[in-house]
Amino acid sequence: MTSVDAHAARASRDRAVAVIQAEHRALGTVVAALQRLLSDLQQGLIEPDYRLLAAMLYYIESFPERQHHPKEDEYLFKALRARTREGSAELDELQGEHVRSGQLMGYLAQTLVRYQGGAPDGLATFIAAVDAYAALLGDHMRKEEGVILPLADAHLTESDWSAMAVAFTENRDPLFGAEAGQEMRRLRRRIANLVPRKLQSLLRPEGD
Repeated sequence: MTSVDAHAARASRDRAVAVIQAEHRALGTVVAALQRLLSDLQQGLIEPDYRLLAAMLYYIESFPERQHHPKEDEYLFKALRARTREGSAELDELQGEHVRSGQLMGYLAQTLVRYQGGAPDGLATFIAAVDAYAALLGDHMRKEEGVILPLADAHLTESDWSAMAVAFTENRDPLFGAEAGQEMRRLRRRIANLVPRKLQSLLRPEGD
């Protein structure tokens, strides 16, 4: 590989990894804000805002579940399986978790409806479902960044990284992206009030 090829490969790798990690941070931030909101509700500190809760679930389902995870399956995981057998067990586990997280999203929607409908255990059940999703997500992202991305660095080619970079940079995050609409920008500001100060910069880009 020439120095030019090596530079191109590194640039593609850095672009792809930057988007993957940014999307992980975005999803983690929204889930953390959701857990904070539910904690305040459980303590009776605030009144329920079902529209806000539904909007947060909609973001998780519409962007990470429909864009981020499918592209990891199609580009990152598929490329690794083509280049090496190393990490096969971890990839099987992660792809299973993609399926499981999608199933949990359906359950989260059901539990939110029960809570809004006034079920006596509605809030507790919804909180348990969100906590289960958060635990799955946190462990999942740690494995991807701690195991899979290092394997990708060791085995993927410039063409693998280039295809991945193109695919992931085509993502349009409706909440954190520069093209977020006015309603999503308002949601972003509301979520920013629920997370620790060190995370607020992720939710308040310049001009917001």
